[in-house]
Amino acid sequence: MKPNHIFYLIIIAGIIGIAGCGGRDNELKADATDIANIMCRSIDAMKKLRGADPADSLMVKKLQVEYNIVQEEMTKVYQDFRTKYKEKVTTKEFSDQFRKYLNTAMLDCKSLSKEDREAFEKGMK
Repeated sequence: MKPNHIFYLIIIAGIIGIAGCGGRDNELKADATDIANIMCRSIDAMKKLRGADPADSLMVKKLQVEYNIVQEEMTKVYQDFRTKYKEKVTTKEFSDQFRKYLNTAMLDCKSLSKEDREAFEKGMK
């Protein structure tokens, strides 16, 4: 094989490798967004539960059921995430990248308090 052909094969392999990594990165970003969405729903459900009139036992019961459903969904999403990324979860690079994506996605949550929003913004840096 000529040296030019080897050079082009290396370039093509590099492009394919980079494209493959980008796909995994997009998948991690989507998973972080899913987790952020369920976290936001959990925050919202807790706010509603705290804001409910304790005298309205029917409403409190309904909101408790909603909160429990969200918590069960969150547990399932976390278990799936840990199963999917079991080897990577312990690496610092993976954790940093995931945290960045999660912080960015959490900023879309309307239920965040001012302090929580600031904490997520700080975590993006």
